[in-house]
Amino acid sequence: MSMSPSPDTLAAFGKAKGFMPADEGLALYAAAAEAARLGLPLLEVGSYCGRSTLLLADAARAAGVTALTVDHHRGSEEQQPGWEYHDPELVDPGAGRMDTLPVFRRTLHAAGLEPYV
Repeated sequence: MSMSPSPDTLAAFGKAKGFMPADEGLALYAAAAEAARLGLPLLEVGSYCGRSTLLLADAARAAGVTALTVDHHRGSEEQQPGWEYHDPELVDPGAGRMDTLPVFRRTLHAAGLEPYV
């Protein structure tokens, strides 16, 4: 199994909304690829908009396992209105609250990695 994500996944990672730097993402992928060799699902706690999930999904695909994610998709404290990392594009107009789930799903779909999460 490769210890590097596919070029398509790297391109999607570069375009995805999120905070993870590329060097940390590559380290995450390498750790996920190693862990996936056990044949068990990978688990991500806190997926935001799916930037890091892309890398876990690519490692899962390569190993024939699944990546599981856990997130309430309402953002953390610093992402709420009035805080430094608030992104008004992520506010659900109907609920008036942060909702990163639609962006998360679009991120995975656009990269073709939905089946692995």
